[in-house]
This record gives sequence, C-alpha cells and structure tokens, in this order.
Amino acid sequence: MWVRHLRHAAIDRAAYDACVEAAPNGLVYGLSWWLDVVSPGWEALVADDYRAVLPLPVRHRYGIRFVEQPLFCQLLSVYSPKALHEAEIAGILHILTKRFRLLTQFNLNAVPHIVGQWALRHTHLLDLRKSYELIYSSYNPDRQQNLKRAKAEDWQIQPSHDIRPLIDWFQRFHAQNIRGGVAPEAYRTLENLFRETERRGLSKLWYVLKNGQPEAGAWFVTHKNRVIYLFNSATPAGRRGNARTFLLDAFFRENAGQNLIFDFESPEVPSIAGFYESFGAKPEPYVSLLYNHLPFWANELWRLKNRLIKKPTHWGRLPVD
Repeated sequence: MWVRHLRHAAIDRAAYDACVEAAPNGLVYGLSWWLDVVSPGWEALVADDYRAVLPLPVRHRYGIRFVEQPLFCQLLSVYSPKALHEAEIAGILHILTKRFRLLTQFNLNAVPHIVGQWALRHTHLLDLRKSYELIYSSYNPDRQQNLKRAKAEDWQIQPSHDIRPLIDWFQRFHAQNIRGGVAPEAYRTLENLFRETERRGLSKLWYVLKNGQPEAGAWFVTHKNRVIYLFNSATPAGRRGNARTFLLDAFFRENAGQNLIFDFESPEVPSIAGFYESFGAKPEPYVSLLYNHLPFWANELWRLKNRLIKKPTHWGRLPVD
C-alpha cells in the first residue's frame, strides 16, 4: 500500500469524499466540508488512489505542527470502501507517527493497532429501528417518571432555524461549569457548522416551549443512518421541568421504526453518560490516542506556556446533557 501525506490544497476533495461516503464506518465528521469548518487547513493520509484515507486535524502552536481532535468532531477513522487488513491500518498509523511527533488527542474508531498512549472512551447509541413501545420500555424507572413529570408541564415542541437561543443559554447557564472555559471561536465554529448542515438538509433544530416561551432545545444532524445529538442547552426552568427528557422522547417517538441509530455523542462525564443510559442507550467504544515524541526541551517549553495561558476547551464536544 502506497500512502501519501497530502497537505490541504493537494487533496482531491471529490475522491476523498467518495471514499468516506462509501466506507461502512464513514461518518459526517470525516467529510471535507465538515472538516473545513471544525479544522481549517486539515490534511490527510491517502492510500493508493484514494483506496483509503485518514483525515488529519492539524494545528500549529509554538512552532510545532501536531494533531488534535477539534470541537464538534467526536471521532475520525481510517476510511475505506473495502475492509482493510489490520496490517494495512497499522501501516497508516505508523506513517502518522512518522509525520507528526505529537498527537495531543486523536479519537479514532475501530483501531486494531494502538500506537503511543491511549484511553478507551465511549459514545452511547440508541437503536431507533424498534417500535416506540420497545424504545420506551428500555427507559429506566427514573426516566419514565421524569417523562411523566415533563408531560404534566404542558411542554410544546417547535422546529426552528435559529440556533442563537441555544448558544445564548449555553453561554449563560452551562459554560461556567466547563473546566478552562470555552473559547469564543467555539461558538463561531458552531454557528458556521449549523449553517453548513442546514444548507445540506442534514440539520434539525427543536425547541421546547411553555406558554410560548422557549426553555430548552437540541440540534440533531442526520447523515446516512446515524442521527447525532450534536448540541443542546436549557434554561434553569427547562432543566427543572425535564424539558430535554420531553424533547428526546418526542424525537424518538417521531423517528421510531426507521432505519436510524441515535448517537448521543457522549462526553466522558459519568453523570451525563448515566442520563443517556437511562434512555436505554448502549455504550460504543472508541480509542483516544496520545503520542508524544517531542524532544525534552520542546515538552518543557510546551508545559511552561500552557501553565501561563489558561487553555479553553478545544477538543471533542462541549459537555452538556
């Protein structure tokens, strides 16, 4: 297998996207237009004539080029329309570590050959191909009870194309709980990504209202047969009234029986994972890689500068339930 490392301008986007779309593990995160938003200037390892590709979210800091998982891109993969041998995937990852001496965090699914340090992480999936009755029966007793309470609040669902309220609530009621804070550019990235998914017809935004006043909302992105619960937030009144439980149940009811898998896109926060599991969602593992072969002096400089600068949240997803 002949593997090339291509800089951004050298990538044949049509051939690249065709490879990702045809891959059994191809998710929306790996498409070129998504990466353009969350990781401008991304690069790729390309095998043969786009027989397989690995997108690389490359960043630059302190004169060092490194790979780091961007926000709103939970995981990537080696994509190929045909199954690759483990040795072929291992060869691609070997080239990755030759090209980059630092992976601060790189989330990949279905990795048979691990390089560097790694941690096992999980997202949570709910099978919507079942009937609503079967989906509801998988809710735990607390979730069923909270849903009854939510229905007593007389919430109403309203579709929308305006994500600003969702972002405003997050900034006011959630961001202060995130260690290191949230960089201002994260919100700009979110808005740009919302516009791109809206333009392609992949986006669905729902708000939950009471007496005409929105108090919670969620943004869903559907690509192929996977629905990603990409972003959500709520006011204190929405949280007290179990508005997001009401919203998620309404979404499951509307989409039950369809060939869809619902991806909660879980952060590694036990309380949030427990919330998703209360709907009957099952964990699906992926691997988070860390590879550091920088020289000693570069590591010491990196640590010193990061101590002096309060680093905001910059990878994975914004952790809300």
